[in-house]
Amino acid sequence: MRKYLLIAILGIAFYGAQAQMSILLVNDNGYAPERVEVIKTAISDAGFTFAYWDAPAELAGPTFEFMEPFDLVIWYTGNDGAGLYFWNGDETVNENITNYIDNGGMFWVQGLDFLYDKYAETPVTYLPGEFVYDYLGIAEYFGQSHIDDQVSFDGVPELDLVEGNGIFTLNPIEWTYETMWYVDALTPREEAQALYQMGPVPIYDLWEYYSGIYFEKGEGKVMTFTFETARIDTQEHTDELFSQGLQYFEQFATPGIPVTDINVTSEGGATAIDENYGTLQFYAEVLPDSASIQYVHWSLVSDGVDAFINQDGVLQASGNDNGNGTVWVKAEAMDGSGVADSMQVEISNQGTEFTVLLVNDNANGVDRYMVIDTSLNNLGLIYNVYNTVVTGEFPDYNTLSAYDAVIWYTGNDGVSLKLWDVSDTAGNVNQNLRFNAPLMQYLNGGGIVWLTGLDFIYDIYGGAWDQFAPGDFMYDVLGIDAYVVQSHVDGDPLPQLDVVAGNPICTFTPMTWVYSDGLWYADGLQLTDAAIPVYKMGPASYEFSDYYSGLYTKPGDGHLFTLTVEIARINTRENTDEFIGQVMDYFKSIASSGIEEMSAPGFTLFQNMPNPVKNITTFSWELEEVSDVALFIYDISGKAVYSQGFGQQAPGKHSFTFSAANAGLSNGFYTFNLMVNNRQLSGKMIVNK
Repeated sequence: MRKYLLIAILGIAFYGAQAQMSILLVNDNGYAPERVEVIKTAISDAGFTFAYWDAPAELAGPTFEFMEPFDLVIWYTGNDGAGLYFWNGDETVNENITNYIDNGGMFWVQGLDFLYDKYAETPVTYLPGEFVYDYLGIAEYFGQSHIDDQVSFDGVPELDLVEGNGIFTLNPIEWTYETMWYVDALTPREEAQALYQMGPVPIYDLWEYYSGIYFEKGEGKVMTFTFETARIDTQEHTDELFSQGLQYFEQFATPGIPVTDINVTSEGGATAIDENYGTLQFYAEVLPDSASIQYVHWSLVSDGVDAFINQDGVLQASGNDNGNGTVWVKAEAMDGSGVADSMQVEISNQGTEFTVLLVNDNANGVDRYMVIDTSLNNLGLIYNVYNTVVTGEFPDYNTLSAYDAVIWYTGNDGVSLKLWDVSDTAGNVNQNLRFNAPLMQYLNGGGIVWLTGLDFIYDIYGGAWDQFAPGDFMYDVLGIDAYVVQSHVDGDPLPQLDVVAGNPICTFTPMTWVYSDGLWYADGLQLTDAAIPVYKMGPASYEFSDYYSGLYTKPGDGHLFTLTVEIARINTRENTDEFIGQVMDYFKSIASSGIEEMSAPGFTLFQNMPNPVKNITTFSWELEEVSDVALFIYDISGKAVYSQGFGQQAPGKHSFTFSAANAGLSNGFYTFNLMVNNRQLSGKMIVNK
């Protein structure tokens, strides 16, 4: 099917009607990336097409080579004043911008705090040889509204037109707020043209300074707006301002060679993704070869199917249940010609991701857990390790709840395990000891737990024999009627474990050890009627073959597999992988695919997408009333590693685009809390850059 028919069928809308001038819009607002939609609308309403570069998503600004074919670059920083790619993300002069202007490019920078990002202390006087002086035409950065006014106003109420500037006539510029904070007060160079003055003149404290300046450097033309253009009082006034600015620049634009055809292809000719979080590379051939702008804008027409494509043409499946179905991958010419081509892709097998937390609680042989770690890696599972030996404490509930399953490994240690709740040992009898509170909360909430190792019962009861009864934690939760024997202590070492036929977890048998004489300190148990036997002590000739070392219970909504042997000492790597793989396959079959949305009184939280996160993910929520909102992200230890306050937000849907790189997050598992009026909902986030 050719492109023109396809576009008509899908009803694809371009960014605006075709116009002579080619425009690149750069969104450099990582703080509130959705605000750029106001700017997109204004450019389109003015009758211009544009290409789009998302700097927070790309973790970089466009190169000089990318910008060079465009007549005009609009660089929007919005209300962000930290880590801007206008300054390369590291507060240095962006040579891509200077090269673009030096080669005759037209450049319109707009937004709050882009000077503050580099120059946090004011006033600043600029001299020849400095970027701000040479390219932006600014002689002095005096201060900011709200910070340096507050005599007559707190923030600047309006900007007043400088009569006769030759570009704009809209007067005054007002805001969606009563006043605007953090607008920069500037003094232009003598050679520059002032466009808008802080006002009202002469009442406002900083009325002698300017927030709109036009400057020409050689053939280059630069317009600087140090205010938030996405917060002008109405869309109509925003449209009027942009229309006047764009019409001015248009008179200097040079007509280029338009794109006449685009052909989209995929790597290897593939038209489907059937791997969870799978990717597929797309390419676009732009014709003619001499077209002035060879770049395309990649997008998806998905009809409700969750998937993502970056501007390198890499399509990534979402990994959630809403990611199954058909999408159209579309490449559109960036020169405003309206030429595009598309390809259909079938996405399946999404929503199957499964995550595991391995808790190492073995201080006697601190590296033994690496045997299990290696198996999880060999099995291709997404997992992380929490080492109580290093932290000195057990993981909190936020950490545990980020995972579909928890393997709590005690290894060959039986002293002072973090597994148990020993917060009230004085006057507390052994029968009332239970798992630590976060683990109990996780299990009671439907979590999947595999408790495995030697001597974790010995840690609180000492040697066998112990009898339990209804009401005891060991009886009710672990399904143990009696702790009867230990191998080697009460008889011979354990030669092997034999699987109990018909158990739902695994079929691997027999389980033998790296030791020739058998395993010491394996517990032999007598089970309650509610417990499902999984492994018996064996072989049948073994003196304790009537007792069990593996059992499965379902306390509350949870799932608990208890195995009282040292699986890091199974006889071979192959057998270790096979056994752990069977258990994990069962856990996968009972695990949910993750909560896509959760509700609490007054608000709903939607799972962040995409997840795992290569760098950028979007948090979304919906409020029923005006609410104070804040987001907190925690690492595996439960430490808060990121926070973002949003203040009071109106009822309705909201979203926040988060950059793991900007937050300094390394690969791993994280949890997040959305706090709304002191209520919270939590989710999980995997960073895998």
